[in-house]
Amino acid sequence: MASNVAFVNVTRQCNVDCQRCYLTPEHRSGGERLPEAILRAFFDHPFWADESLIIWEGGEPVATGSAFMREMVAVAKEVVPHARQTMVTNCYSVPTWLIDLAHDQFGSKLETTFAMGLKSNLAGDETAYREAFTKGLNRFWEAGVSCPVNVELNAETVAAGVDALASYILSTKAKVWEFDLSVDFESFLAAPSYSARSTPALKPTVSYSTAWGFLAQLKERWHQAFVGAGIVIGAFEQIPGEANGQFNVLSEHRFLTLNPDGSVTTNPLYSDLVGTFLGNLGSSTMDQILSSPRRTGRIVDERRRLLSCSKCPHRSYCRGGPAHVPVYDGSGECAGGMKMWTLLEEGMKHCA
Repeated sequence: MASNVAFVNVTRQCNVDCQRCYLTPEHRSGGERLPEAILRAFFDHPFWADESLIIWEGGEPVATGSAFMREMVAVAKEVVPHARQTMVTNCYSVPTWLIDLAHDQFGSKLETTFAMGLKSNLAGDETAYREAFTKGLNRFWEAGVSCPVNVELNAETVAAGVDALASYILSTKAKVWEFDLSVDFESFLAAPSYSARSTPALKPTVSYSTAWGFLAQLKERWHQAFVGAGIVIGAFEQIPGEANGQFNVLSEHRFLTLNPDGSVTTNPLYSDLVGTFLGNLGSSTMDQILSSPRRTGRIVDERRRLLSCSKCPHRSYCRGGPAHVPVYDGSGECAGGMKMWTLLEEGMKHCA
């Protein structure tokens, strides 16, 4: 059974500039810090009574410093001692204290994200950002910290081509790579659009056909090289018939995201989409937030979304792919990646 997951934005401040970010530039440049009282109010509830997962996020958690992060981790451990903890960091800065924290509190595991463009340092230098990211990523793996990389399948990554991405992957020490569909948050934030139940109408930056075609080409050209280098690509290792391990599917009922100002939503990608907010712990209780009509409505929307998958042979395990985007976009492909599932099935038949 899937765990309830807490995404805790200890700050929305960030030390890099990602133009595809779901956070507004104002929040990324601000100095927010999550108050301890808000954190305690968030976790002091039966929703977290069973085994759960806490994912520390931002912005960039490293920007808050060692003392602050250790305090947050300690408070969470006190209130929900049974919960597992980890972090998503951008690898731009990997201080020794973060490596120590990963070993001490996160089971020597955390995550990062990557794309082939529109990521730079705060001075606008993409090359300097890439060099710092690579250094930080390698430092984790050299220190025995497993740091899977989630690659954004956005227009820039696709435009760079599979050979450029593969060469970069092979140049690092990271041994686990995943993929996700990138959303055009800049356009959405400029003209927000929601369903009656507050589900945001988010659109990927490339068509599903283009995104999955890119991955299929990457698999065809580079999979053997990755295997030879001991690199695991999650999208290539899935087994048709087993649960979708690449995406968080059917997650509205088990995800809660806490912002530094006390506002709460579900999917962490909604952290700055005010139309999705369920309430604020400065003025609402957790019971009120969990019973919000918006949360109930989005759970219904998410499950109705699967009706369009009724004739798909992969429906029972794919579950529609990432739940924050439509199943179909008119390109002949779907969010779950029917092309990839079919390729994996053919590979299994060939091996048999």
